Amino acid sequence: MKQGLLLSALLLACSSSMAFDYSLQPVLSTSERYTSNLYLTPKPQQDNWITKVSPGVNFGLRNEDAQINSNFTWNQLFYNNQSALDISEQLFNVDYNHRKDRWQWGLDGSFNNQSSLSSEASNQGTVLGYSLKQVMAKQLNIAPNLSYALSELSSVSLNYTYAQTHYEKNTNSYLTDYDYQQLSGTYNYLYTIKDKLNFTLSGSLYDKPMSLSSNSQSLDYSLSNNNNQASIGWQHSFPHQWVSYLSLGLNYSQSDLTQNIPAQLIFNPSALDPQYYPYTLIPETKFSKSTTGTGQIYQASIQKSFEQGSVSLVGSQNQTPTSQGLQTQTQISINPSYSINERWNTGLSASFAIYEMPTTLPNFSLNRNYTSFSPNINWRWMPEVNVGLSYTYREQIYKNNIYSAQDNGLLLQLTYQPQINNQVK
Repeated sequence: MKQGLLLSALLLACSSSMAFDYSLQPVLSTSERYTSNLYLTPKPQQDNWITKVSPGVNFGLRNEDAQINSNFTWNQLFYNNQSALDISEQLFNVDYNHRKDRWQWGLDGSFNNQSSLSSEASNQGTVLGYSLKQVMAKQLNIAPNLSYALSELSSVSLNYTYAQTHYEKNTNSYLTDYDYQQLSGTYNYLYTIKDKLNFTLSGSLYDKPMSLSSNSQSLDYSLSNNNNQASIGWQHSFPHQWVSYLSLGLNYSQSDLTQNIPAQLIFNPSALDPQYYPYTLIPETKFSKSTTGTGQIYQASIQKSFEQGSVSLVGSQNQTPTSQGLQTQTQISINPSYSINERWNTGLSASFAIYEMPTTLPNFSLNRNYTSFSPNINWRWMPEVNVGLSYTYREQIYKNNIYSAQDNGLLLQLTYQPQINNQVK
């Protein structure tokens, strides 16, 4: 229902002109994946062979000023060693862009009904316990954007993001429903032909309500995290297709925890008449706690493009809200790619990240290091058929080293996309 309303509105906006081009392309993808540690947990580890069949369709619509692209995919997953995990997923996304004179606006949207084993931390570090049990997650994302060219050298842009996630039949305390909103504004300035400057201000709000039940009592609490960031960036182009980028900024956060403690009777041997009234009634109370903090954020990258490929090196530090509190992530990654010929290309994705998270429990820390290494090779068998093979190594080491784990994975993927010419109306 939500996908249909969103797509209908964008189609109406894009087709305001009498003439437009459209394309409709079916896609069929199938893959076989092996993982030696499905949940990325210490022993006992659970290995698995996972077969995925993914039929889908791409739809595009374009006129003189606007363009819209959308995709719907149905994933059917079969876990060969654990048939109880077999599941169906539905993924829908749409991208709309419109340009008129100095104005440009657009909208990115998606609605996914996806397993937590697929959607949670598939390409980044995960807190122990995130995926110990498969949970279906309904995820809605809407991101409108607007930009205006002030002159040939400068422009301003405004971006808004809304994300909502709901977990069905969830018994995992690490996976909780949440709403996330972010608003950011950026000023861009072309200082010289080789130098670009930008200044960004952003604010985000993360809300997480939660209810826990124990011994016939319900404990309700909510966590609200407000983040405000300011950063300045500089991009410089060197000769021979070298490009560098550096941004520095500050983050200010405020976390508000509200907890409702229901009325309860507690045993009190020192009561006025302990023989007949050994309990004392504690009325319902509301507990609130607010904490603030500041942190540094930065990103530095360098990229080299050449005739048959490219390579990039990126280092960054950022702070993001999670269900366990404000997380500081420091990461370095390298991504080279190389085209052997018209049909063969290969690449590598490698990263190392340090995650630091607050905790109030003694002798327990969620701080961890996460390493990922994934080489891949792709072959265009025919114009309509692509074959891909990749290997992935994951390692997660906690500060206390008790819950450290490794995983080796192998993926073989076959994609068929028939060549269909665009139609003109």
